[in-house]
Amino acid sequence: ARRCLADFRRDEDGASGLLSFYTTFMLLIMAGLGVDTMRQEMERTHLQATLDSAVLAGAGAPQGTDAQGVANIVEDYFAKNDMSAYLHEIDLEGDDADIETSLNATRVYAEASMDIDTYLLKLTGVDNLAAKGAAEAEVSTPKLEVSLVLDVSGSMGGQKLTDMQSAARSFVTTILGQSDPGDSVISVVPFAWNVTPSPELFEALTVTDEHNYSTCIRFDDTDYADSYIDPDRSYQLQEFTSRYDNGFDNLNQSWRTCFNDENAEVLPYSMSESDLHAHINALTADGNTSAHIGMKWGAALLDDEFQDVVDDLQTAEVVDASLNHLPAVHGEAETLKIIVLMADGQNTSSYYMNENGSYLGPNSDMHKVTWQDMEFDYAWRHKKKGGIKTSNDPSKCSKTKWTCEYTAVGDAYSAYYLFDEGDDRYLDIEASWGLASRNSDGYEWVSSDDFDDFSELDGEGGGQAFVSSEAVSWEVAWGLISPDFIDDIIGDYGPENDFINSQRDSGSIKDGLMQNICTAVKSEGVVVYTIGYAITAGGNAETQLETCASSLNHYYPTDGEGISAAFNSIASNVKNLRLTQ
Repeated sequence: ARRCLADFRRDEDGASGLLSFYTTFMLLIMAGLGVDTMRQEMERTHLQATLDSAVLAGAGAPQGTDAQGVANIVEDYFAKNDMSAYLHEIDLEGDDADIETSLNATRVYAEASMDIDTYLLKLTGVDNLAAKGAAEAEVSTPKLEVSLVLDVSGSMGGQKLTDMQSAARSFVTTILGQSDPGDSVISVVPFAWNVTPSPELFEALTVTDEHNYSTCIRFDDTDYADSYIDPDRSYQLQEFTSRYDNGFDNLNQSWRTCFNDENAEVLPYSMSESDLHAHINALTADGNTSAHIGMKWGAALLDDEFQDVVDDLQTAEVVDASLNHLPAVHGEAETLKIIVLMADGQNTSSYYMNENGSYLGPNSDMHKVTWQDMEFDYAWRHKKKGGIKTSNDPSKCSKTKWTCEYTAVGDAYSAYYLFDEGDDRYLDIEASWGLASRNSDGYEWVSSDDFDDFSELDGEGGGQAFVSSEAVSWEVAWGLISPDFIDDIIGDYGPENDFINSQRDSGSIKDGLMQNICTAVKSEGVVVYTIGYAITAGGNAETQLETCASSLNHYYPTDGEGISAAFNSIASNVKNLRLTQ
């Protein structure tokens, strides 16, 4: 028996089988761990991908969607992936809510988890593995600054103007409706022969003061290489006149160098839908086309050089005081800057007086004479025994011992006289203007001698007393008469020839300046949309608008009622652009 036990002890048959059993068991455990862990990671990745997609979809919900609506989008996303059971409850209440919405931003947070039944790990007592995920997404719409640069030249009259106004109003409503109050501001820049800054905007700049008839600025050609207007630099005030007139001090013709009517003014930095609509509704069509000046002002209103100007406009209560840091610095990530330029044709010629010629500056041919009406007050004389004797009898004025005193009655008043050098005489403009025809000789003329005698009037005995006579500047004169006035009445064609020919800005010159300012503003990151309204396909106007736009896709050719579709398409494009910033 002992021998049998010893033999059994020494027998090694079957030992490798036991080792194989344990080795195989361990391999199965490791394989199970790998398989189940891989399954866990696959499910976790799927869960996380679903979460990421769901919160992104929720954050990208249409503006105006409330928190519950956003939550529905997230839940619907899980439902369509048959994963609703794994999404945790979305908290919509309190300061720590999972969803926050505003007109300009949506933030979404969500969590999900799932238990995965194991296969081989069950052999070790592990029945399931957990997969968890969390995701957060936020879509924030940047602030928006818009310059709406609108052609209101004469060719825009009638139905074209009506259709454009309707389209522009709709654009304003759409843009403002996509924003929290104060996050979108719109400036309206009407342009024709020139652009008219509002009085408050004009006062916030540094401009020469040769007259007070209008507020248009005369830019140098080099100014169009810059996207800004420097409020600290002195700019030249554009002279105000018209090639033609409807009488003395009645220069309301289409050929004005500056439209000084309120409805022609720039409306800066408004976030009021009603104010913008009212200003657009008041636009009228008149004059030639200067899109380059419209673009210059549209660009300047978006440039941070105007921050001090905005401060002044807020002090003047023209711009809402709640708007801060406006305009934003170019390139600021939180602000998108847009110009929409609408024109219905190519640039056309404008006329100006020669800056260095004979018809700008002091000492024009127009003279302003001022008088004061005088009335007898009392008479007085020295008494023989001393003292003074007074009398209210005006007849005493004819007696040698009496001195009469006179008192000014009412305000001083003036009349204008235009000197005719050829005949050495002066036209009494206001007394003559009632005549039916300018070609008549029945005007009120005053000889040079009689004109000089005005200074002798002293009001003694009552009547007029001379106050002053001055040759006003040409800038003052041109605000009262046109070059054509002088041509017709005096026969002097010098002023009109100077006005028409000396510094004419032709359409081709304006095209070049327009492209300069378009290039300058685009280089600052401003997005430029252009609309060609009822213009010839392939013509010069279309070429200029295409080139000015940020790309060919930013140019919109349209005709008739299609103007509304163009503005609506731009508004939609702006919205999408804001969401991708």
